Amino acid sequence: MERDEKKLHGPVNGKFRFKQLPNGTVDKSIVICTICSKEFSYHRSSSSLKYHLNAKHLVASSQVRAASDPEAGASSQPRQTTLDQAFKHEMTDLSPETRDQESMVPLLHAVAAHAIPPQALTQLARDWLREDTPNFDPAGVCVGSGNVEARLFCKMAGSILAGGPFFTAVFAELGCTVNWLFPEAAEMGPDGITLVAEVRGPARCLLLGERPALNCLARASGIATRCVRLRAMAAAAGWHGEVAGTRKTTPGFRLVEKYAMLVGGASMHRQDLSGMAMLKDNHVWASGGITKAVQATRTVCGLTSKIEVECGSTEEACEAAAAGADIVMLDNLPPRELHAAALLLKQQFPALLVEASGGVSPENLPQYFGPHVDIISLGCITQGCPVVDFSLKKLQEVRHPR
Repeated sequence: MERDEKKLHGPVNGKFRFKQLPNGTVDKSIVICTICSKEFSYHRSSSSLKYHLNAKHLVASSQVRAASDPEAGASSQPRQTTLDQAFKHEMTDLSPETRDQESMVPLLHAVAAHAIPPQALTQLARDWLREDTPNFDPAGVCVGSGNVEARLFCKMAGSILAGGPFFTAVFAELGCTVNWLFPEAAEMGPDGITLVAEVRGPARCLLLGERPALNCLARASGIATRCVRLRAMAAAAGWHGEVAGTRKTTPGFRLVEKYAMLVGGASMHRQDLSGMAMLKDNHVWASGGITKAVQATRTVCGLTSKIEVECGSTEEACEAAAAGADIVMLDNLPPRELHAAALLLKQQFPALLVEASGGVSPENLPQYFGPHVDIISLGCITQGCPVVDFSLKKLQEVRHPR
């Protein structure tokens, strides 16, 4: 039996075993968790087995590696896991059989962190810390600078983890390290309280970074969770368009909120006014009409930027498409009128992208799914989106009476 266990891939020695059948033979297609007896297919990636250990039994990644690496022995220490290292490790664990679309999606979302400029991470972290502690930290006197460890818990089952790079950047500015037990874009739970990460560093520095880091993580995870659920609704309905956010973001926090959309699998839409030309009703009125507005904007956009026009009727949409708009936004149209207009536009302008917007919410989103609608944008992805409840707790020393 021990000889068979050594042949298992990934973090299994001491944690998983082959299934033993009643007749005494061993079924090498099934492995069993030695902690809870849950069965897994042997052909699943070792990352799935590690995820089970992390999520169900709070077994840290460092312990998993020690169990699967005999050469590490007792001298192996928990290491700080960067996002780059975590993604490389997860990709290595994936066997060719598991590199299908379903298994790759969360990993692809996890590497959204590679799109964040490092200097932007550093600057944001410094700005948040300066805002929260512009002068002295009186409470720092009572805790001192001795090294301590704290644990990050998620208290909302089924939430999606997002914002790890920003959380880590805050503590890195203070000389603290973060060891993540879940990868970015992972679902945390299903337990009510889930251990997510471990933070180590000087006590006063850890407490200085606590609130800015938690604020960022709670906001980003809330947005990513909503995006995942909206995308799940689209998939369940068989709709293959883009669920998108808007520019209705918190001032100074847009990078975080757009990043959270990316982690959650939603389209970020345009980043800012420079990213794409969107001609809204005020642009049209100020320029004297849709056609004039599109033609004037095209002289600046050239071939590098798309032009989108906000339209309140089928007639306006047809004029915008005829003038050369790349995307037509059907704004605040009732679903029945929206789908009729989208059909007409696609018949006359097959290459045109049709976006539905205005009054869309998670409750009525399915009414906007249609074969001729390419994009549905929702301001509620960022406005009024619930945050995920996290808590950072310092480990208490256990003192035994003599």
